Amino acid sequence: AVRSVVGEYIDQVRSAGRGPRLYLAGLFLVSLGQSIFSLLLNLYLRTLGFSDSGIGQILSKLSLGAAVAAIPVAFVFRGAGARNILVLAAALLSLVYLLQTTITLPEMLLLVSLLSGMVATVFRLSIAPVAMREGTPTSRPFLFSAAFTVSFLSAILGSALGGGLPQLFRLFTHNDLLALRWSLYVACGCTLLAVIPFNAMRDAEPRQESGPRQRIGLEIERGFSRAWGYVREVGELDWILNLKLVLPSLMIGLGAGLIIPFLNLYFRDRFALNEANIGILFGVMQAFMVLGNLFGPAVSRRLGLVAGVVVTQLASVPFMIILALSHSFPLVAAAFCLRSGLMNMNQPLTSHFAMEVVPERDHAMTNSLLSLSWFLAWSVSADIGGAMIERQGYTQPLLIAAGLYVGASLLYWYFFRGVEEGRVPRGEVEIPDA
Repeated sequence: AVRSVVGEYIDQVRSAGRGPRLYLAGLFLVSLGQSIFSLLLNLYLRTLGFSDSGIGQILSKLSLGAAVAAIPVAFVFRGAGARNILVLAAALLSLVYLLQTTITLPEMLLLVSLLSGMVATVFRLSIAPVAMREGTPTSRPFLFSAAFTVSFLSAILGSALGGGLPQLFRLFTHNDLLALRWSLYVACGCTLLAVIPFNAMRDAEPRQESGPRQRIGLEIERGFSRAWGYVREVGELDWILNLKLVLPSLMIGLGAGLIIPFLNLYFRDRFALNEANIGILFGVMQAFMVLGNLFGPAVSRRLGLVAGVVVTQLASVPFMIILALSHSFPLVAAAFCLRSGLMNMNQPLTSHFAMEVVPERDHAMTNSLLSLSWFLAWSVSADIGGAMIERQGYTQPLLIAAGLYVGASLLYWYFFRGVEEGRVPRGEVEIPDA
């Protein structure tokens, strides 16, 4: 059965054409570079002499950049071909990573981190438009799944590689800072290599046969038309429904931002793990996230989308409490992996449910609002979390995050407990008043 499913995925991706395969190759390289960079950045900044609160400020700017760019990037993909956007974004992300690795002035690092978050958002939001444009109706579901699978597999490899690179470079230098910096340069190179497959993709935008002046006038006219269309969409959006979708996401983002960006430092400080062991642990955690993603549909079939989201989020809370209170490494490592798997299990369910209950014309805007709320919350709480960890350690942020997860789950259930997904037509869902 497994061989049959895998074979069907491979056949569908092959039949989708050259463009989707090149996109998946580029996405793999970008995700590989991102996973190496995210694993080592905190450790590099700590070695550079930054305090936990300083690291929190830098990490908060990454999420703030993602929040700022979320809605504009969605609109850019709707109005332009993906090829040039992806090529430019891969080149810019590599350059920004290079600057983050080279610059040591705190003020400049904050600015560069903001730019890094803005550019990285392009790849997070590229999956849907590329799959819809490049794939056939039959292959699109497989392309969506393949894109997420490629991202997870590259994250597993990136975690293992990122943990091993500093050990490798220490064979050539006894300077820990240089070993980490050279490892981050490898992440820059992986990201830059993604330019090659992205550039080889075909441009899905139709070519204009008119002269340059006519093309400029046509583009200006299209720009005004698109801008007016976006304003009209915002005005017609069901803001009450979208607010009820966004509030639980906001609370989860607040809780996650307090501790998730600092978990590599948590394992270094509490259990004295080196980069190689942290990389292996994070690789195993990514594997649990893949398993969670695979089991998500089964959970939704058994419990329903709303109950599935609530149950998986609440089930992750005891494992967060273990992370907060336990000093037993085997117990904490198991809790770390299981928490990640459960939370990743509910993310596809949350996105699926949101797309079910809003009209089809609002899909892009709702998706952008959910991303915006998540990254804004993460940005604020990462700054707070770094300061809390510096003063009081990791226990308090973990317990507060667990409380926010419980609150978000209860709020989600209160808002949507009466919705029977799949039986209520889109646009006619009755949501209980808050």
